[in-house]
Amino acid sequence: MHRHASILCRVLRVLLACYWSRSPRWRGSGGMEAAEVVGQRLEARRDRPELRNAETMYRSNPKLAAIASCLAFAALAHGHGGWANGYPGGAGGFPTSYPGGRPGTGDSGTGGSSGFPGAGFGGFAGFDIGLAMHYRTIHGILAALAMVVLFPLGSILMRILPGRLGLWIHGIFQLLAFAVFIAGVGLGIYLVRTVQIPFGGGNLLTNSATNYHPIIGIVTLALLLPQPILGYIHHRRFKKLQKRQAWSYAHIFNGRFTVTLGIINGGLGLYLAGASTYYKRVYAIVAAIMWSLWMLIALWSEIRRMRRNRKIERDAQVQIAKGVARDGRKSEE
Repeated sequence: MHRHASILCRVLRVLLACYWSRSPRWRGSGGMEAAEVVGQRLEARRDRPELRNAETMYRSNPKLAAIASCLAFAALAHGHGGWANGYPGGAGGFPTSYPGGRPGTGDSGTGGSSGFPGAGFGGFAGFDIGLAMHYRTIHGILAALAMVVLFPLGSILMRILPGRLGLWIHGIFQLLAFAVFIAGVGLGIYLVRTVQIPFGGGNLLTNSATNYHPIIGIVTLALLLPQPILGYIHHRRFKKLQKRQAWSYAHIFNGRFTVTLGIINGGLGLYLAGASTYYKRVYAIVAAIMWSLWMLIALWSEIRRMRRNRKIERDAQVQIAKGVARDGRKSEE
């Protein structure tokens, strides 16, 4: 046990040093010293009861638990065996989500050199890190595609294309975006249910350091669900009455608010995932361009609509005045 605790503390020190040295936010702010302190404390307290104090330290810094601990355990599982002595599950250590080994990987599910059943590099503590990271990437791509590209583009095309063509294009794009976003949400729910933060940190939804992203995602989905119905009623009533009603304003402003919220949540998701500065900048630039273009075209469309309505009212008043004058001349005759 002493040897494994020593190995763990070394892995943690290296990983934490790498993490903080790469993050501009932590450079020069004591991050390296904090990594050294964690390693020293773990080395000084190797027996199992004292290691619970290390767990307390990690609970006080949930982001540290979510990032560094996962990586440390994965690296330890990959390179060292026999970790499970004294833990439930015998020599296999922590149970994996694949009791018989991962299909198609050749893992036997009986421990192997890693000390984790079916783990290889990815599987430990009940989930496969590699698979979770793969799903996380797809989740981000789908959600960003829906919120940053498809939803705004569908609204833009409706306002610049004429008549029924614009209406049909709008409907097709919004339904496609809705389906893509639902797929992204499905993967997000899978990640919430699968990924477990070490040392009793819960999952991505229950941990206070990570739950802002899934909570906002759930709220965004809830706000999007009535949009197709509101849109259908809006277009039916507008076609009949040629003016907006409560359904119209609910559809328009709920859509604008929800998509804006989804775009912001995408940025929060990149932050939570620890994405590189390059990807954060690319997302921010593309999202800012699409959102600004969407809002500018919406504003231009509203101004054009108000001018058209005023012109119709003026023409109607002129026609009424001409009719009154004509009726007056007839009465004089």
